[in-house]
Amino acid sequence: MNKRRKHAELIVVAHTHWDREWYLTFQQFRYQLVKLIDQLLDILEMDRDYVNFMLDGQTVVLEDYLEIRPENKERLKKWIEEGRINIGPWYTQPDEFLVSGESLIRNLMLGHKVGKEFGNVMEHGYLPDSFGHISQMPQILQGFDIDTAFIMRGVGDEVGQTEFYWEAPDGSRVLTHYLAAGYGNVNTMRPNPKDIKLPSWLADLLKRITGEEFRDFFDLRDFILSKASTDTLLLMNGGDHLAPQPNLTEISEGVNEKLPDEIIQGTLSDFVNEVRKKKPKLSKFRGEFRSSKYFPVLRGVLSSRIYLKQMNAKTETLLERCAEPISAIKWVLGKDYPSGFFQEAWKLVLKNHAHDSICGCGIDQVHDEMESRFRQAQQIARELIKDGLREIGERVNFEGKDGEIPILVFNPSQWRRTDRVVVSINPTVNSQYGKRTSMPLEEKIELNSYVLKDLAGKMIPFKIEGEKLIPEDILNGVKLLLQKVISFRTEDLPPFGYRVYKLTPGSEEQGEGLAVDDKTIENEFYKVRAQDDGSLIIEDKGTGEIYRNFNHFEDSGDAGDEYNYSPPEEQEVFTSKGIKADIRLIEDEPDRAIIRVDQTLKLPKSLTKDRRGRGKERVDERIVSFVTLQKGVRRIDIRTIVGNEAKDHRLRAVFPTGIKTKESIAESAFSVIHRPTETPEGEGWIEKPSPTHPQTRFVIVEDGEKGIAILNKGLPEYEVTEDGKIYLTLLRCVGWLSRDDLQTREAHVAGPSYETLGAQCIGKHEFEYSILPYCRTWEEAQIWKQAIDFNTPLIGSRIEGKGKLPQEFSFLSVEPDELVISAIKKAEEDNSLIVRLYNIVDRTVEGYIEMYKELKRVMETNLNEEPKKELPMELNSKVPLTVKGFEIKTIKLSF
Repeated sequence: MNKRRKHAELIVVAHTHWDREWYLTFQQFRYQLVKLIDQLLDILEMDRDYVNFMLDGQTVVLEDYLEIRPENKERLKKWIEEGRINIGPWYTQPDEFLVSGESLIRNLMLGHKVGKEFGNVMEHGYLPDSFGHISQMPQILQGFDIDTAFIMRGVGDEVGQTEFYWEAPDGSRVLTHYLAAGYGNVNTMRPNPKDIKLPSWLADLLKRITGEEFRDFFDLRDFILSKASTDTLLLMNGGDHLAPQPNLTEISEGVNEKLPDEIIQGTLSDFVNEVRKKKPKLSKFRGEFRSSKYFPVLRGVLSSRIYLKQMNAKTETLLERCAEPISAIKWVLGKDYPSGFFQEAWKLVLKNHAHDSICGCGIDQVHDEMESRFRQAQQIARELIKDGLREIGERVNFEGKDGEIPILVFNPSQWRRTDRVVVSINPTVNSQYGKRTSMPLEEKIELNSYVLKDLAGKMIPFKIEGEKLIPEDILNGVKLLLQKVISFRTEDLPPFGYRVYKLTPGSEEQGEGLAVDDKTIENEFYKVRAQDDGSLIIEDKGTGEIYRNFNHFEDSGDAGDEYNYSPPEEQEVFTSKGIKADIRLIEDEPDRAIIRVDQTLKLPKSLTKDRRGRGKERVDERIVSFVTLQKGVRRIDIRTIVGNEAKDHRLRAVFPTGIKTKESIAESAFSVIHRPTETPEGEGWIEKPSPTHPQTRFVIVEDGEKGIAILNKGLPEYEVTEDGKIYLTLLRCVGWLSRDDLQTREAHVAGPSYETLGAQCIGKHEFEYSILPYCRTWEEAQIWKQAIDFNTPLIGSRIEGKGKLPQEFSFLSVEPDELVISAIKKAEEDNSLIVRLYNIVDRTVEGYIEMYKELKRVMETNLNEEPKKELPMELNSKVPLTVKGFEIKTIKLSF
């Protein structure tokens, strides 16, 4: 490369990038982490001129270290307080597309909380290795008073320089530095700059970008200078799991003597301050970063080990939308708030949100341990939900007759809701309950001789789903109770509130069901017929449109790895279209009907030995779908069970809408993203562009007159074609952590080439998704409401009912529905209630929050719950709000 000699200021930041678990387990990596921090503490004590070391922008490493070295806490704290070790602001380095927006906020909240115990938190949005970046990240960072970001993956040609302003959809912006030469560009410094060699991956990358050969430090320095907005350059002395260089101070002095530039060992803050002093003219960019032109964004992680994504979505929903709101209501009613349990649950979840963890791109044991963390967090959430409903129920006034069983159904959604609830009912507990004694198995409740009634005495059909044995009253001597599990349809439940139903002795005749015939069901919104091959014909009664061949299945070979889908050279695609299915009507009730569709695909067992094509040996891939319609519910819910016996393949559900489109519309964190259906050619890209994209709870195709939304539970990968065909990925099965022979990623190994049998996902898998045809636009149809309801279960419980609250009640309401609640919880630092919401549409919305009880004070806070300004109230319980398009607001209510 031709040298351009120009004086520059080179700021060297010493750091490590610490993947907590990846190609080794957490405990194996922690063993090395302890050695690293031990070395770091010794270096800082021996070399007073060693300026600073950055611990990768996360604080979980402090907890991990101190569990082994508790005696070193004060040593660590001393250097952090003095600014010689930088920590935070994150708890873990997250993936941004595979976790909820609320989870990202909790990650930063916990990172700050842990960091402040040690004195200082680094206030930079350091995200060096996330696999792309969401559009709302600038607003999230600004919500913690962080006004800078450092990113690497996902940046293409959208910006011309390494410094620019990155704007969120609401207009929030952060000064952003693009790590154009990576986060380890000088991972090893030498006294003579001629001896500083570029890592082979970096030399290859720079050659790809410029077309020129890169040999040494001078080439690197000139490349960075050519991209920079000023003559202040950032050099990153570190890399994956690298320990600090013990003689960095001495080496820097040696390099300084041999360069016309000035090398300074410093921090990210030093770099930002110097750039700002020089006041360069910077461009602006608004949107997400998903380009793979210069760095791989590793698109296949959206569907690697998809069971992890499902577990994550379920856990986040239990915590954010069920356990926290119910516990907050319980606390407002006078009970303790279980802060310690929530912190433990969130720590378990956030440890799983580290990018190599939730992305499913590690060795099998790493992801086995993740499953345990998710289950533990779910167990905590369920105990808190059960306890919270019991204590709310105790405050409800129910004076029933002998033999009547009161059931409280809680609606965790912020709007009135009609949907089905599943309730587990304890048998009547005799006088021994609550006393220090054990009991034999309780007698059963014979619910066949009961009817269910609402508050007006109207009969509500219910179904007995089964029974289960549970332990109760453990602290007084365990009582084993046989619960009955029932389900029934609720109608028009109050928002963030409840209604009491009652089971009472009696009998009721069954009304007419929703089935037209053995293959056809309908409600007031849709008529659905299963064709002979199991695919669906759907009539949307609102538009008169008829959609055909919905929910058929397509399977293709995958010669990729955990990071990327890659078709084999000799691809074979199999489809369920035209293959006869077994179709049965398995339920036909007045309020619900279910069709079961059984079908079997004969799939190749695996790739050929040379991995060029799919093998000749076949295995049976059994697919069973349950298609459900409910009275009063504007969704066609599908539960698909796959018995996966094949390897090296991708299985997708397909919905050919017939709607011509230039874009897909999908939910992302705190926003809705429009993406073009046309895929760039990608000539020379390090990772080929892919038509697959991330989503949270829904993806949409529409033409302004009609549309189709596909809702999902924890299935984050989709594709939309220009002819309106929607693909929803169910399984992507591969056997390698990383390979170097992919068609979709240019000779780049994303990690060690370990075999990963667990990523083949052999066995039984269950997927839940829903079809929602609608009129006009997604905003008019308010698609987000059905998506949230589909993901958030109604919660029911038998109650005692000895209090004063009415039998139907709403604790909190928010209007209009465009203002979506993200969190309801007790404040971290005082006895106030936090309500966080965001505007899901791209226009300003006027609305309000209204509480059931009188408020003393209302504050708007930042995302870290620090006060910004006091807000006015109406009638001492209603808070008017003006919220810009896609803006996030956090409101603190004091009673």
